[in-house]
Amino acid sequence: MAMKRLILFPIFLFTQINSFAGDLVINEVFYDPGSTGLGCFVELYGKPNLKLDGYRLVGINGNGGAEYNIIDLSGYKVRPTGFFVVAQNKSVPNADLISTKADYQNGPDSIQLWNKDGKIDAVGYGDFSNAVFAGEKEPTLDVTGYSIGRRPDGFDTNNNSADLVGLAVPSPGKPNMPVASEVNKNGKLAQTWAYTKRN
Repeated sequence: MAMKRLILFPIFLFTQINSFAGDLVINEVFYDPGSTGLGCFVELYGKPNLKLDGYRLVGINGNGGAEYNIIDLSGYKVRPTGFFVVAQNKSVPNADLISTKADYQNGPDSIQLWNKDGKIDAVGYGDFSNAVFAGEKEPTLDVTGYSIGRRPDGFDTNNNSADLVGLAVPSPGKPNMPVASEVNKNGKLAQTWAYTKRN
């Protein structure tokens, strides 16, 4: 009789946990709610209580590369938990800043994080075959009704394709839960941090 068992990779997980960026990264983005009825949001993750004076989010249109929906974060600071949520409206839980500009476009598009010293992070999502890519190295997937996020939180190798996955359950202001099911590049659920083996 065929049996299935779930096999985890603790060494691989340990390697990922030790790949973190600097003070702040774009940790999760929910830009296409689909039929969920939820508002869009951009979640940042980094140094607890970091003051965000001089920081800003900048959307980069894949169609031509123009900047749009610039959100100034001055006057705010990261929560003691390390999270900071920029929400489109009050339907988003754990919102720290509410701005209608948090409704970024579907892919191919990019979102960048800047401070007074320059660009410190960027996330590009979608197919950039005929578009302007302003993320890091290779783009991550473009999904509807899911968010894209880092797992574990803050994981950053400066490659969007490797750093961000599809999250079936958006989690603004909370950890991106380490479950086996993720979304592959076709928008389907897939097992990636673990796999099922048949005997």
